[in-house]
Amino acid sequence: VAGAQTPDPKQVAAGKVLYDKLKCGTCHMAEGKGNKKLPLDGINKKLTPAQIRMWITSPAEMEAKLEKKPAVKMSSMMKTKLSDPDVDALVAYVRHLQ
Repeated sequence: VAGAQTPDPKQVAAGKVLYDKLKCGTCHMAEGKGNKKLPLDGINKKLTPAQIRMWITSPAEMEAKLEKKPAVKMSSMMKTKLSDPDVDALVAYVRHLQ
């Protein structure tokens, strides 16, 4: 992805903690663990960091752009208001997934 830098390892680690705390693995698979229907491994090759951020902060807006609407909407799951540093950490974690 153009302009994407390698995520800060400290942010990646903080993002992993948040990913687990928020139970993102209920709907998503990361590092081979979780729900296989919505894998995040390698998503950094498809989405820019800004798009990943939008999925976390404005999932309804991103869902509206999809041709095929998801059976379970991320917008209904993301009830936790995240701070900017938390969002940065989650973006870093998702970006590091191969």
